[in-house]
Amino acid sequence: MTTYVIERNLGQVSDAQLQEAAAYSKQVRNERFPDVGWDRSYVVKTDSGLLTFCIYEAESPERVLEHARAANLPADRIHEVVMVVDPEAL
Repeated sequence: MTTYVIERNLGQVSDAQLQEAAAYSKQVRNERFPDVGWDRSYVVKTDSGLLTFCIYEAESPERVLEHARAANLPADRIHEVVMVVDPEAL
């Protein structure tokens, strides 16, 4: 499995809408994409709304994109993680 960071521009959404989208994404993953792992998402606020950076594990970026489409979520950019720097190991 490869780790990916998915960048999603959600725009102006409420906290309730964000939670609803996350719950639906989890449901779709559980029902149709058991091979795709969702570790966590980081949410940041920008001038244009919310931006998320979601950490996923999958066999390919295409599989991550398939999940995003099925969950009605944007996947503006998909980045493959090539290294993790652990400050505790330094």
